[in-house]
Order: sequence, then structure tokens, then C-alpha cells
Amino acid sequence: MPSLAPLPIARDSTTESANIANDRQGLRVWRYERLARLHALKRRTPATPLHRLTFPGLPGIRVYLKDERAHPSGSLKHRLAASLFEHALCHGWLTPGAPVIEASSGSTAVSEAWFARRLGLPFIAVVPRGTARAKLDAITAEGGRVHAIDDAAALSSTAARLADELGGHFMDQFRFASEASDWRGDDNLAAESLRQFDALDEPAPQAIFLGAGTGGTAATFARHLRLRGLASDIRGVDPQCSVYRSLWAGHSTSLLTDSSLGPNPIEGIGRPCPAQAFLPQAFDDMQTIEDAASLATARWLNECFGLCAGPSTGTALIGALRHAECLHERGEHAVLLALICDDGQRYRDTLYNDAWLERRYPAHRQYADELARITAIGRDSQ
Repeated sequence: MPSLAPLPIARDSTTESANIANDRQGLRVWRYERLARLHALKRRTPATPLHRLTFPGLPGIRVYLKDERAHPSGSLKHRLAASLFEHALCHGWLTPGAPVIEASSGSTAVSEAWFARRLGLPFIAVVPRGTARAKLDAITAEGGRVHAIDDAAALSSTAARLADELGGHFMDQFRFASEASDWRGDDNLAAESLRQFDALDEPAPQAIFLGAGTGGTAATFARHLRLRGLASDIRGVDPQCSVYRSLWAGHSTSLLTDSSLGPNPIEGIGRPCPAQAFLPQAFDDMQTIEDAASLATARWLNECFGLCAGPSTGTALIGALRHAECLHERGEHAVLLALICDDGQRYRDTLYNDAWLERRYPAHRQYADELARITAIGRDSQ
């Protein structure tokens, strides 16, 4: 049987292959340099503080708050932003000069803008209209651009469209948060928290109270605790205008829409539609927290302890305190953990504006009374 003659290789094809190889080598070097810069930034970030709160009304219950405000970009989302950039660089998705685009209620965008500036990348945040002005200012102060839209349920689709139109990369925290975070390592939030408890000669927390925006933080905690063989509960706290509690309980969310749920004043947690990164199995329990209770608790924390935090911190803390009350009534002792997610100064026009709070959430007063009753600190205890 006659053999087939090899096809001639066009000179132009050889040149094209060489050019592609050179371009890819240049991109590889560029990505290595950005990863080295990113890792140097992470190494320079110290562990965030752990505050212990004690309450006369809850003897035997020790509540700790891990203060994520201490990050250079000011919130818990600093960790997620670093993981997302690392994830995108290692997958080869980032290129010089191409914009990084994110869908965010604000804090993740602030943190991603912080990293994008230091990595030499343009950044665009797609945010809900009505996002706290201080967050928007923080994004633009880092050189980012803001694209505000009315429908919070369309954040991701809008960001994906912009990335396609501009030749950029949609970071997509709501899809990749639980995948990008390194839950096995010793420098994630869960591992760092456990080291701090060990240094204080405290046991691992009996329960950890977490809201879910992407669900990435809860996934990291749950996986790391299981890896370590620890039995701490992950107890979810969800705003009123969110589908996560229903999703966790196995109820259908298909009939819920952003308009039927209404606005969510608890920025950073809760979603009008499920995030792909959200893992219901990460949570041992999940409860819905009244928005006015979240706001009242954040204000109470600032007034009584001088810890000025955003509304999502209030959501987690009131969940922890209600659980603590149940434990106290049963005569149990426990160590509980919640997070200070971001700085209350970002909400000076809303949460910390008396006129806004009275006009929008007058029920906050009844929850201030509840906090004083549970803890014996505050209005009714004076």
C-alpha cells in the first residue's frame, strides 16, 4: 500500500506558531509576576483580632467576634478577593490591560478594586443602585469604576455581558467563592480562628454564626472543621429578603423574584436568587433574622462595646445571642463565634443615620429592648 506523502508545512504557519508560543510565554511570565506580588501582599497581612464579649445576663457563655475590619481593604471580603485573583491567574483568565469585572453589593468590589490596583489591572464593579455611598467612594478611590443597576437579581448577567463587550474577565464571586478559597490550608479564616482559640486556651467554638452572600466563608469553615474532625456547628443567619433560608430548608425558590422579596438593607449577605457557590450542606441550621433586629444589634454593639460594624455583623450577633439565651436557660456553657464583617463607617448615611433608621425601621427599638433583656447590657439594664 503506498504511503501518503507528508503535507508541506507552510512557512507562515511556522511563524504563527512561534509567535503564539512567544505570546503565551510572555503571558505566563506576566501571571507569575502577578502571583508573586499577590502572595507578597497576603504575607504582609497579619491575623485579624479576636474580641471576647461577656454579658452579665449570660454567665458561662463566651461570645467572640473576629474583627475582619482590620484587613487593608476593610472587610471580610479581602480574603475572598485574594483567593479569586489567585484562582483567575492560575486558570489563565487574566491578561494585561483587560478589565476585571465583578458583581457585588459593595464590599467584595472594594476589596477586588484594592487588589486590582496593586496588580496593575483595571476594575469595574457592577452594584445594586442604592449601595452605600462610602463603598462606592472606596471603589473609585482605588481606581475602580462603578456600574449601578436597579435589579439586584441581574448583577451577574450584567457583569458577564460587560466582560464580553469589553474583552475583560468576569470574576464571578457568586460562582467561584467556594471553589477559590483554600479550605485545606493553614492560612484561611477557619484555620486562623482555631489557632487564636488555641492560644487563648479555649476550645473550638460550639457554634459559628455566619451570613451568606456567596456562601464561600461558610463553605471554608465547614470543610476545614470536617477536615480537622471538629464538631462545631455552622449556624446560618439570613436577612428577610433572601432565598437562602428557604433553599437550605428544601423549599422551592423558583417563584421568588427580586421584586417579590423587596429591598435588602443588610448589604453583603442574603440574595434574591441563589448563588452557585452557596452550599446548603455547609450549614447545620439556618434562621431568618428580622432586618430591624440586625440594624438594632449593630448599633447596640457600637454603643455598648465601641465596635462600629455594618448591618451583617448585627445579623450574626443577634443570632448568636438568641442561641446563647437558649443555652443559658438550659444551664449550659459554651463558646460562640461570629464575625465583624466590615466597618460601620461605610453605613453612616443609613444604619448610623438616626433619621434614616427611624423612618425606615422604627421597630429597631423593640430589638434594642430584647438585647438589653438577653445580655443585661443596654437600655433596660441602666
